[in-house]
Amino acid sequence: MTRNKNSIWFLSSYGIALILLLYFGLNGLIVNALSDVFPNARFIIILALIIIVAWSIGLGVRQYLNGFTKDIRNKIKNSFLGITVLSWIIVLILFSVT
Repeated sequence: MTRNKNSIWFLSSYGIALILLLYFGLNGLIVNALSDVFPNARFIIILALIIIVAWSIGLGVRQYLNGFTKDIRNKIKNSFLGITVLSWIIVLILFSVT
């Protein structure tokens, strides 16, 4: 597999992972915030899991970017920024539809 195909797969999996994390994490936080007792244990556990998973994804992206030269790294950073913005837009659309 070439480096270009590898970066496309990595960007795609990053986008899907970010959409899933945002949608299910925020949905879980909203549902638990509307319960009778706040903050409850499930809310804190979900919040901690969101932080841990987001931190892990960030470390993976940082390790992945360190393998590139400076010119290519800037292009891929911009791609990650675009995928992040697109993921937020998709999550906002999913919340407005459901």
